[in-house]
Amino acid sequence: MMKYYNKYVSMLFAVLLVSSAWAAEVSDSLKTLNTIGQATTYVYNYPSKNAAGEDVVLSSALVAWSPEEPKETDSIETLHIYSHFTITADHECPSSELNLKERALFAVLLKDDYGLGLDPAQNFISHAVIIAPDFEGYGATSDVPHPYLAQELTARQVMDAVDYGLQLYKKHVNDKRSLPFKNNWRSFGFGFSQGGAVALAVQRYLEKQGLDELFRYRGTLCGDGPYDLIATLRNYVEDDGDNYGQQTDHRKGMNTMPMVVPMIIKGMIDTHPDMKDHQLTDYLSQQFLDTGIMEWLESKEYVINDIHEKWYEQLQEGLDAGDRQYTKEQMAELFQSPKENRVWAHLDKLFTSGFYEYMTDAANFDAVPTERGNAYQDLHRALIDNSVCTGWEPKHRIQFVHSKGDMVVPYGNYLSFRDAHPDGEGTLYRIDDSANDDHIDMGTQFFLYLTTLGNYGEYFQWLDNSEATGIKNVQRSMFNVQSGSWYDLQGRRLNGRPSRAGVYIYNGKKQIIK
Repeated sequence: MMKYYNKYVSMLFAVLLVSSAWAAEVSDSLKTLNTIGQATTYVYNYPSKNAAGEDVVLSSALVAWSPEEPKETDSIETLHIYSHFTITADHECPSSELNLKERALFAVLLKDDYGLGLDPAQNFISHAVIIAPDFEGYGATSDVPHPYLAQELTARQVMDAVDYGLQLYKKHVNDKRSLPFKNNWRSFGFGFSQGGAVALAVQRYLEKQGLDELFRYRGTLCGDGPYDLIATLRNYVEDDGDNYGQQTDHRKGMNTMPMVVPMIIKGMIDTHPDMKDHQLTDYLSQQFLDTGIMEWLESKEYVINDIHEKWYEQLQEGLDAGDRQYTKEQMAELFQSPKENRVWAHLDKLFTSGFYEYMTDAANFDAVPTERGNAYQDLHRALIDNSVCTGWEPKHRIQFVHSKGDMVVPYGNYLSFRDAHPDGEGTLYRIDDSANDDHIDMGTQFFLYLTTLGNYGEYFQWLDNSEATGIKNVQRSMFNVQSGSWYDLQGRRLNGRPSRAGVYIYNGKKQIIK
């Protein structure tokens, strides 16, 4: 009886999701969600286009600095375009009332000067408006598939959110309900993981469309993003725990976050024109599909940890998939568990035998295939087409942060970008690559450092500097700053302790001299 009750509840939940999506209309004003500290969060729906070029109504959050007693001179200094990391549950999207983590993050980001008495002109994080789109497939469109890592599509939809959100915010300003933008405001993009790749795709989109000046775009902060999908999947096949000079627990043919692979392939099938005649069964084994992964992803109910727990239970007890049953021993051929409620997958059992053979043959990746109709070659080409490493020469600066110990989004993603733009390293873009954490821990570190001005604040200073300084190894300790040396926020080494009041870097940390 409980089995049928749960099925009924799931069906009812799906109907409610569809009904909610059908009811979505373009907003004519910002809707206030809440205020935490000096950050007021609004939500709104905006018009855009899907992969087929059809009209679609998407949703977004907009978070604005809103001091309780604003001064007459207070104004918005900066627009931040935030692209969120990979999520699998709808309640994790930026506009959700249940998304408390990002709400707290934004509240800290917009805290006025962090109580340090900083010059607002040099404060690139607070005194800001943050626009955080949900991405198609979440929020107002939770009934449709999320086009995972369809980069150009997502970048365009993100900028539709920014354009429309600014129009709605201007109404608030005209009604004296929100602070106006300063005359010399500027914008930045930032994100981690999927969000890092989308943030870079947004910069590429703005520059290729000639919109960077309109939006006063200054640069992008990217954390551990999948900029090269082929490099990511090939690393799963090849890395035996010793790539990039950092020892990890990864082994050849292993995937440490198995839900990422079907999300990538499904995103390509749903959005790339060469993939329309192909199915998931061309690439993913029946056993892996029988675990229920696609149903879980489609429901938008389960976070990544929930999915790992479900797989861990199957690994311990076996799997009854109706017409097919798998013993514990058979599930152990597909999965292994490094610790309780955490599951890694063997690619030779996750992939179909034909696709595994294709992915493990290095000769297949000597050149991009040109013939159409072969499932593996078409996917290969779709993955190449959704790389954000190539296709343009950046005009604005990019600050990369990438861990060499990342087993989910490997460091090779940054190397692919570097190899595509070798002349710009250290001037047009630079890398903070001294962290050795795996992906989730690196994400925690990324957002922790983002919310403490003593670490990532100077990154925005560097991005905003229109002229290349020629520095790339001067930052906090992760950039090998010389111990005992003082630097200004432009990364210039000083002769000694400065005598003038201001904010400086000492031993890799921000110091205030009064």
